[in-house]
Amino acid sequence: MKRENFEWARWIPIFIFAIVLMVIYKTIDNISQITEAVRRFLAVVSPLLYGILFAYFFYIPHRAVEKLLKKARPKFISKRARGISTFFVFLLLILIVALLVTFILPILITSVIDLANSIPGYINYVLDYVNNLPADSFWHNLNIANTIRDSSSDIVNRYVNLAGIEQVARGIINVAGEITSVALGLIISLYLLWERDRIADFFKRLNKVLFKNEKVSTRITKYLGQVNKVLFTFIASKGLDSVINLVVVTSILLIFNVPYAFLLGLIAGLFNFIPYLGSLIAVIGIAVITFITGGMSLGIKVLIPLLVFQQLDGNYIEPRIMKSSLKISPILVIIAVVAGGAYFRVIGMFLAVPVVVIIKQILVEYISHSENGNTLE
Repeated sequence: MKRENFEWARWIPIFIFAIVLMVIYKTIDNISQITEAVRRFLAVVSPLLYGILFAYFFYIPHRAVEKLLKKARPKFISKRARGISTFFVFLLLILIVALLVTFILPILITSVIDLANSIPGYINYVLDYVNNLPADSFWHNLNIANTIRDSSSDIVNRYVNLAGIEQVARGIINVAGEITSVALGLIISLYLLWERDRIADFFKRLNKVLFKNEKVSTRITKYLGQVNKVLFTFIASKGLDSVINLVVVTSILLIFNVPYAFLLGLIAGLFNFIPYLGSLIAVIGIAVITFITGGMSLGIKVLIPLLVFQQLDGNYIEPRIMKSSLKISPILVIIAVVAGGAYFRVIGMFLAVPVVVIIKQILVEYISHSENGNTLE
């Protein structure tokens, strides 16, 4: 009997380890199916994600107006400060949408159409420039001309034939679906701002029901508070800094009369949401497009002030806006952004950093709590 117990004690851990290896192998072997399932799930819940994003971004003006109204002498206004501040945000959203539709959107659409129609001419310009370089040039050894020619032919074949038309139709449908998700997200954000106290109270009550142990419940509440703080710091601060990037970069491009200035400025603002890599990618992309559309001289003139602003923003403006650093290694950020983009495309690049920061914060708190001789039980 003891012999049998000894054998089981030796083989059960090996058996469990083998099962774990099989699970890991099957996960890696079916990683494409898993990522596709996650993408579909994100597409379904995208209105809620947009709602949370907008709620964090509009929380600052919403809270400021609410505090101001609570100090008002008429009790009718002070008692309804939350509702009036929500209505104020709603009016602000309408104003922003109206400005975008009336002034910005037509310019962006015109720029996109003009840029798309001009791409063949720009490709020929780049090919002529490369072909006219000296025969012993480093760029000739890279065989760039043939690479550009093959890539442009592939693009033409993909988007001119029937399959390309189908892809364009799918793209239009996807854009329409994304616009719908954004619109629903705006509505959801208003609800989240209005009912944020009730929502927070619901999760506190749910936490107490799920975790009967008071210590565990307290730790979970603390973790959720830290998650909320991290998300607010990242989304609100990055959102404000991205608006600053959009305005400054667009202004620089307009000063130098760069074609598609509004479109390129919008790209700079959006890419700024990606820490470290985003603004650098945007600057390089803008410089390349400016070089192609306006020549080498204009490209260099634009690149210099953009790099200066990028350094100013990264070392002074953004830290002042965030106030408290997220305290995460740049290498970890880069790995998270690359992995998020590889598996979940653009939305993965945007969500990678908040997710990694949240996981890191929870792990650090748990380790610190355990080192002090405490447990969650």
